[in-house]
Amino acid sequence: MVSGSCTDEVTLNVSAARLWKGAIEEPHILYPKLMPDFFSKAERIGEGVGAINVFYFAPAANLPPGSLNKNKIEVLDEATFTFKNSSVEGGLLGVLVKSQTYESVFVPSGADSCVAKLKFEYETIGDKDLSEEELKATRDGSIGVLKPTEGYLLANPDVYA
Repeated sequence: MVSGSCTDEVTLNVSAARLWKGAIEEPHILYPKLMPDFFSKAERIGEGVGAINVFYFAPAANLPPGSLNKNKIEVLDEATFTFKNSSVEGGLLGVLVKSQTYESVFVPSGADSCVAKLKFEYETIGDKDLSEEELKATRDGSIGVLKPTEGYLLANPDVYA
């Protein structure tokens, strides 16, 4: 088993509060709408810490038919815009990793901007670390959902205002 992590930061031109509402409170509603080629549908089972977000991937996502990702919310702190979840099914889980967590913190950097600090932690199944390509795909996916959310919020200034 190998333990590892990677971090990223991305500056977004929307407030932390608006990004939080779209990307954290309602990704199950927003992501399939904004990225239908990647997410065919999504749902949230339960509310708050302990709830499960389930994302079903569209055929265009180039994943096996029926692919999904289930994540359990571990931390949901709107006061500090801190969110953390752990995978319970799908994605790399059971294939390359035995556990993985994703954390995002939205740090306000102005009235209408924030820095998203992202962290991915994992433990591999075997004694081999994840490849740069596998880590890049995970990192690109994390940022890849925030950019369309930013674009939507910029185009719709009254949403989550």
